[in-house]
Order: sequence, then C-alpha cells, then structure tokens
Amino acid sequence: MIWILVGYMWLYLHRPFEVWTILATLRIERVYMICALMIWLTSVEKKFVPNLFNVAAALFIAALTVSTLLSSYTNIIDNEGYQNFLKVAVFYLLVMTVVKKEKDLKIVVSAAVVCFFLYLAHSYREYLNGHRTYAAGAERMIGMGHSYSEFNDFGTWIVCMMPLTLPLVTLCKRMWHYLFIAGYILLSLRCVQLTGSRGAFIMVVALGVLPVIFSKYRMRLIPVILVLGPVGWFSMPDSMRDRYRTIWDSSINEAANKNKQGRLDGLYDGMKNWANSPLYGVGMGMHGPALGQKFQAHNLPGQVAGETGTLGILGFLAMLTCFGINHWNILQNNKRLKELGREKEGTYCYRVSVGIIWAVVMSLLQGLSLHNGYRFYWLWFGAFQSVAVMLMAEKVIEAQRLTELPDNGDLLLKPPPRLRAG
Repeated sequence: MIWILVGYMWLYLHRPFEVWTILATLRIERVYMICALMIWLTSVEKKFVPNLFNVAAALFIAALTVSTLLSSYTNIIDNEGYQNFLKVAVFYLLVMTVVKKEKDLKIVVSAAVVCFFLYLAHSYREYLNGHRTYAAGAERMIGMGHSYSEFNDFGTWIVCMMPLTLPLVTLCKRMWHYLFIAGYILLSLRCVQLTGSRGAFIMVVALGVLPVIFSKYRMRLIPVILVLGPVGWFSMPDSMRDRYRTIWDSSINEAANKNKQGRLDGLYDGMKNWANSPLYGVGMGMHGPALGQKFQAHNLPGQVAGETGTLGILGFLAMLTCFGINHWNILQNNKRLKELGREKEGTYCYRVSVGIIWAVVMSLLQGLSLHNGYRFYWLWFGAFQSVAVMLMAEKVIEAQRLTELPDNGDLLLKPPPRLRAG
C-alpha cells in the first residue's frame, strides 16, 4: 500500500494528465485513487495515527464544506477548488492509517522529494525549449500543466518543498545520494530565480539566512552565504535582477507598485467579505465574485477570513497550533533520547519535524503575497509530522524499557541451562 501512495504522489505532483491532455480523458488520477481506496478498504490493516492534528484538519475541512455549501456564489458540486481539496483530504486519511513504521515514513517523504524533482526537471527542460510567459517586464518560468503552474504559485511550491531535503540527509550512505540532494537544491534555486516571484525570492533568502543565524556553526556558514549570495545574484538575467530590485526600489517598474497594492487590497477586500459573512464566509474561491470582480485575494489572511469566515480561521489556526505542539513533542522526546544515550535513533523523525516547521514558516511568509490557504502541503505536512511524533514516542518508550532492565538483564534473554538426568 505504501508504494500505491507513492504512485499517487507522483500523479498529484507531476500531473501528467495536465501535460499530455489525451490522458485527461482517461481520468487516471480519479481512477487510481478509487482503486487505492478499494485496496485500502479490503486488504489493508488500518490503524489511525492518534494526533490532535486530526481534529484540526477535520475542523478546517468542515469549515470549507460549510462555506461552500452555503455560499451564494457557487455550489459544492461544481466548485473545482473544493473537489481538489477533498482529494488532498483522502490522501491524508490514507497516510494517517497506513504509514505506521519509520521505514514507511522514509519511503513516503523521500518519494515526495523525488516526484517533485521529476516535475521540476521536466518544467526546467520545457523552459529551455521556450515554455515560458512574459509578465511585469520579464520572461518568467512557469510549471508544466495548469495546477500551481503560475510563476508565483510555482515559486512558492518550490521553496516549500525544499526543507524536506533535511531528513533525506539522514539517509545518505553513498556519494550519489549527496549529489542528488545538491542537484535538487541547485535546480530549485535556479527555477526560483527564473520565476521572477519576489515572494519566493524572499522565502529563499529567509530559508538560507535564518537557519544559519540559529545554527551553532554560524561562524563557518556566514562566509559561505556571503560568497554564494553574489554568485546567485549575478547568475540571473538582467531582466530578473531588475524584477527583484523592485522589492526595495519600486520606481524601476510601475507594475511592481500595482502588484504590491494588489496584495494589500486583497487583505482589505478579504476583511470586507468576512464582515459581510462573518461565520462561514463567501465560499471557496469566491473572493472575486463576492466583490463583483475577477481577482483572487493574493493574500492568505484575506483569503481564509473572507472565503471561510470565522469557522475557517479557527480551523486554520488550529492546524498551525498543532504544527507547533507536535514539534514541541518531538523536541522533548528527542531530548529524552539524548538522556538515554539513544539520540541517533530519533534523528530522522526529528529532522522530518524540523523540515516541516521550516516549510510551514515559509508558507506563512509567502501567504503575505499569495492566496495559498488551500494548498495540498498543509495536510501532507501535517500527516508526515504526526506520524513522526508517534514514531518518536514509541522510540522513547522502547528506550526506557531497555534502560530499566537490570544490569544482568541480558542473561534474561538466554535460555536456561539444560539439566542432566539423574
């Protein structure tokens, strides 16, 4: 069943049916998930991972359902955004009932990185072949297909997946493993450069600088950052450098001022929608229609508050709170393993949680300029971290059990000597 999940992850991340449209007529994603559910229902031993994140996710999904069901601007049957989020919820359910061992978690998390690498490499190849768009005075890279392919969405997606390489380092045993991670990171950085997404650019800078500041090796890493920063800057085309200069000098491009103002308008308009429907909002994706315009919120707080109301705000904040609680539990159990002399046993789960926390922080940062409240990674990351919390707790219990054996406890494992007759 684990490898069936991996297959679906590839379908969801790479989305070949959006690239080769003939596959879309076959509905392969839907058929694949239906088959996976049938196998899950009939052949898989199911045990739900106990975690508060389940309650938070259920609350958020319920808020999306209520807001879309009661919306005056859409209906729940035809709302594509709601249908897509239900697919994410089903995958979350499968992960939380199937992934029970550390080796399974390693496969799933590693597969997420590998599948996204394939999609990224495919998109970059097509960019070199001319698959790009022109916007805000520059030719900009876009992803393949149409889901999350817009340059801002694509750039955000790239940065949010990068922290998942941290637990992969734990699994590296050969040189090509390290080379793959290095190649993945370099390709990710190059693609972010070419998207021209200022939000993604700020996220990359934050992702590179903040961990160094908090690292105990900061004095060794700061010179590396000081060298790589200028190299990355001058490796970009002139049009891209001008694009990123508008972050601090908007006089370079008047369109940059309009884009910044659009983000603020998205926040203010989202608050208007919330005021008009404070309990359940105006419905998923209905930010623009509710205001008589075609624009989206381009702002996470404005999107969640305006489209899902107070119920959605509570559900989303509950998920964020659970991310923090789960990481705190990981830290405490990792500390306990250190005290028991078994720190290495928890390294992988610890790094999974650290990577996910960084991904969540990056997503929130990008949410200041993008409506990313319904992205798949909120539930995916919640599931991965919840499994890591369960596994870490099991490791602590096992370590304590072994530590509490008497000094001659190893003798208890030996069979008793055979007695001679007579």
